[in-house]
Amino acid sequence: MCRVAVAADSPEAEAVEAAFIYRFAGYVEWPPKSVSHPEFTIAVLGADKVAQELLRILPQHQIKDRPARVRRIRRMAELGDSQILFIGPQYDDDLQSVIAQVANRPVLVVTAGPHGLEDGSCVNFLFIDRHVRFEVSITAAEHVGLRISAELLSVAVRIQGRSLGNSPAAVGAR
Repeated sequence: MCRVAVAADSPEAEAVEAAFIYRFAGYVEWPPKSVSHPEFTIAVLGADKVAQELLRILPQHQIKDRPARVRRIRRMAELGDSQILFIGPQYDDDLQSVIAQVANRPVLVVTAGPHGLEDGSCVNFLFIDRHVRFEVSITAAEHVGLRISAELLSVAVRIQGRSLGNSPAAVGAR
């Protein structure tokens, strides 16, 4: 994973977030039933520029050996069979209630807000010293049946929760 210096509200930030979202899929293990769909879908809510970047990136790539697609959504009823949901900073409704709507589904919820993990997200983007960074909630991921790889955890700026398979030292705050 790379670090790129950007302003939080710059076009480069959206491009970096889109690249991270695409790359996250390679470091997450979904239950077999949830990845049996013919396409791997990333839904985007409240982040049109990130959706545009994903639309630019994904046609040249596959995710989990399947064609990847982006679904721009305006409400949760449009989520469908998506494996990743990115809720961007332009989404201005109650984040906790949106995340609660997928609480029993194997969906990697990624946010970009000051309290994303506290609101129930699995991964949350932060801007630290003009770099796009991220934090991970093992607890939220495991709650929906997802496993986050140690490689992804090793580059997170903060890890919330503890997996049964990880020692306390390995998942402490970084």
